[in-house]
Amino acid sequence: MRRLFLDDDPLRAEAFLREHPGTVWVTNVADCLARLEETWDEVHLDHDLNGEMYVDISRDDCGMEIVRRLINPPRKHLASTRFYIHSHNASAAYMMMLQLKSFGYRAVLAPFGAPRKSDSRTGSSRPGWLGMLGRLFGRGDSSTRR
Repeated sequence: MRRLFLDDDPLRAEAFLREHPGTVWVTNVADCLARLEETWDEVHLDHDLNGEMYVDISRDDCGMEIVRRLINPPRKHLASTRFYIHSHNASAAYMMMLQLKSFGYRAVLAPFGAPRKSDSRTGSSRPGWLGMLGRLFGRGDSSTRR
């Protein structure tokens, strides 16, 4: 399984890499775009980078810039890639997911640290909807929200 993880927070990266050894971790837009020339099974994207929170989606140093570059032009070699938007910036994350989906990419919201449920049909785990919705609408542990 080839995974790419974009996040500027070393603690979140450490937690993700512990759960998914072998993942490639990048911390900025330029490095992420360079690695997106390769084929990936999963790409995990944060929106707010550079230690900032609630960054404007029009900036070129945030996760939305990755999305803009993926859709113009669409990258055929990433057509089967699953994109996980793990930012706790709910409005930016939602916009990222909608843009990716509207251009045919497989994308879901998966806020980092959201409770996960095991899917007995596939054996995989996914964010628990109640936990994810609570985070999106401002409920839950504010110390992990981003």
